[in-house]
Amino acid sequence: MASSTHTDTNTNHNEDHLIKHVTEQWNELNKNLEHLPKFQNKNQTGVNEECIKEIESKLKIALPKEIRAVIKVHNGRKHIDYGLGYQLPTTDLLPISEWKPYEKDNYEFPEDLFQCLANKDNACVDKNLYDDAREHLNVYLKDFEKTSKQENVNKLANNETFQSLPCELLIVGQGLDDYAEQYLLSIRSGRIYLAIHNIPKWTLIGTFADWIQKGLTHVKEQIEELKQQHEEIELC
Repeated sequence: MASSTHTDTNTNHNEDHLIKHVTEQWNELNKNLEHLPKFQNKNQTGVNEECIKEIESKLKIALPKEIRAVIKVHNGRKHIDYGLGYQLPTTDLLPISEWKPYEKDNYEFPEDLFQCLANKDNACVDKNLYDDAREHLNVYLKDFEKTSKQENVNKLANNETFQSLPCELLIVGQGLDDYAEQYLLSIRSGRIYLAIHNIPKWTLIGTFADWIQKGLTHVKEQIEELKQQHEEIELC
């Protein structure tokens, strides 16, 4: 019993440390956006453990610890208008209730991803991304060899083997609609990718902390554009 109590204490301590660290990251980005309140997320509260477990159970996944801490501080926000091009976590992270499996809910997009992964010379492919999609890729390619592209896309929707595979990539954010930008979370590694589907192109963002740092860079580099769009945009 003492050992169990000690383990629980360490777990709680580690989670508290993560939440404190994530809070500091959110605060740093919000501070740099203090003159652009529409692009902050100060009014978005976090979710509780019960809500997270409900989503994990529904999707049959276990979210990475860092991401759990992220949404316990701020639970994303509704998509802004037609999306913004600044790749800020404060504007592009969706509420957890809108997160969905990439492989199963967007049949036209996985086709692009799988063909991208099948091309070993493609610069956007790395080992982690390939490992994430390996089983899905194998199922896809077996069907792809037998049918045309269009038939294959339709077939995946009813492919029991494909549908039974656990989610490896989770859509957690949305950017510009014109470019069909989505943020994909790797369940396995906790890495975040930006998928631009109409090119198609996938780029690695990295950890949530990396996303924050990229956002800070974009604020500094695009401050005038941010100010102009901030004045023009209408939020619901």
